[in-house]
Amino acid sequence: MVIHNLKGVTDFDPAVMTLRNHITDILRRNFELYGYQPLDTAMLNYRDLLTYKYGEQAEIVKEIYSLSDQGARDLGLRFDLTVPFCKYIALNRSLKLPFKRYEIGKVFRNGPVKPGRLREFIQCDVDVVGDGSREIEIELLELAITCYLQLGITPQIQIGHRQILTGLLQSFGVTENHDAIIGVLDKIKKITREETLTELGKYLPNDKATKLLETVSLDLPALEKLLPNNIGIAEIKEIWTQLTALNLAKYCVFNPSLARGLNVYTGVVWEVFDAQGRYTSSLGGGGRYDHIITNFVASGVAYPAVGLSFGLEPITLLSATQTASPIKLIIVPMDTAPQCHTIANQLRTLGIPTMIWTAKPGKVGKALEYAAATQITYATVIGTDEINNGHLRIKNLNTGAQVDFDFNNFQAIATYLTQAN
Repeated sequence: MVIHNLKGVTDFDPAVMTLRNHITDILRRNFELYGYQPLDTAMLNYRDLLTYKYGEQAEIVKEIYSLSDQGARDLGLRFDLTVPFCKYIALNRSLKLPFKRYEIGKVFRNGPVKPGRLREFIQCDVDVVGDGSREIEIELLELAITCYLQLGITPQIQIGHRQILTGLLQSFGVTENHDAIIGVLDKIKKITREETLTELGKYLPNDKATKLLETVSLDLPALEKLLPNNIGIAEIKEIWTQLTALNLAKYCVFNPSLARGLNVYTGVVWEVFDAQGRYTSSLGGGGRYDHIITNFVASGVAYPAVGLSFGLEPITLLSATQTASPIKLIIVPMDTAPQCHTIANQLRTLGIPTMIWTAKPGKVGKALEYAAATQITYATVIGTDEINNGHLRIKNLNTGAQVDFDFNNFQAIATYLTQAN
């Protein structure tokens, strides 16, 4: 038997998990600060539920991991967090709206693998159902910018609107294949001009394809002249006014070709990129999808919805710096194990993750070697002299600095371990 991981899945060691937990902690804290509530939905679902919003021919549906149970039911692993969210709303129609939720959980896609894209990965989503306002869209953009800045990433958020693209096609007299054409336009930054024209040529005459490609590169004022009454342009202008008032417009750019997910989205859409260009693919995205939950519930009640997703995998790649262990302190007993347990528990009560060295009792060198290998920053050796004198000495293993503390002042020890670098 050869022991290895499947392609597209990986194991994360403690150092990487510490970094990933740091990222999700920042996201979770901000989600809750903005009033979003935690939700956890099932990974395993009926397959027909998972395919609901796309149809069997969609590319994403081809990436579903399908399976059956002992009852021969046709099942699948969730490939995003949106469909399970729709299911939750349908099963809980008494929810008070608007309902603001966040979910951080694993999803599975049997698709291409590349840096920042796995087949088993974690999505970090926030969604609001029951709110059709521009203000909630602004809130999500503000939340995205806040999170990325706190993660040390300067974001560039590209913003578009599906109704602008629909309006352009109508102005060109195009009455068929809107979704397919918009799908090609959505990829113009990923493929060459020649490839784009070839793809558009499947649906449009060459002259019209060329003119359309030129038009979707125009700025907002020029597009407004072409489409003076377009609802998408009006909404983008309103969004930009509010972003400017909040001093957030500097993180955003208008991208008229952006569609994201085609007919899944009904209004404003956005994708987030690293402004420094260190990672060229999207770091996350979102937009308004007013029809999915409405059609899914099919009760005659409208469920306007808008959401935002953060890509943990690419964010981790951009944040791939050495991270200290979550263990703040290692205590090495020298025939003082009972007293060390008491000291450790005092510190744990104050929120300090503390480890007692038990593997090789009395072997200080082995303990410090272990601490260095696992990136534990602080260590203290406690023998009978320390117990009798009522003090301990904490050493910073990175700098060599040592600080003495009195046993009866555990709060000072906790403050030092929390604030010191």
